[in-house]
Amino acid sequence: MAETVRHQIERIQAEMQSRPAGLIEHSKRVAAEAIKIGQYWDVDAERLELASWGHDLFRHEPDERQLQLAREAGVAVGLEDRRSPIVLHGPIAASVMEHRFGVDDRDVLEAVRDHTLGLAEMSLIAKIILLADKVEPRKRKRDPAMKLIRKLAWRDLDAALLCWADWKWVEERQHGYESHPRHWSARVHWVREHHFEIDAADLRLESVLRAPVC
Repeated sequence: MAETVRHQIERIQAEMQSRPAGLIEHSKRVAAEAIKIGQYWDVDAERLELASWGHDLFRHEPDERQLQLAREAGVAVGLEDRRSPIVLHGPIAASVMEHRFGVDDRDVLEAVRDHTLGLAEMSLIAKIILLADKVEPRKRKRDPAMKLIRKLAWRDLDAALLCWADWKWVEERQHGYESHPRHWSARVHWVREHHFEIDAADLRLESVLRAPVC
């Protein structure tokens, strides 16, 4: 019999018990936040819970260990990843969840893999997990901008993602950090999509205004 999602959640929760207490509490908050946001978008709560508990399985590992785990998991490591190995913890967790815990939900695995940097095209679950990770209560308290992004996520996930990417861009510029190429590529795509939607809306409005009145 195939393992249920609930059983997979329980196994990953058990694995998380060996992680730092702060990381466990963060995962709890992300799960609760993801489920709340998911209610607005009619997304299965257990799938969101599974991704939430798995997303930071290896967040606590030091840089050299991240690189080692990536090699063991068959995760591709680029030059930018070597400069900041912490970005590998999502792809490592996704690989481990698939091959060790038997998770075969592609959207859940994508959400875990891409919750740090984002991706140009993301599933609904992946968008929610990335945002929940950024706007959970502890982070909202630390940065008021996350409160606004959270509120926006209830009605427009894509706009919320773009606002988060803009916030991240400002943070990186202010602290002298370089943007990771994968995140920058995703951000450029989100900006183009946003402006395409605005242009399309303007064209629709223009066609309505030009339509003959009976």
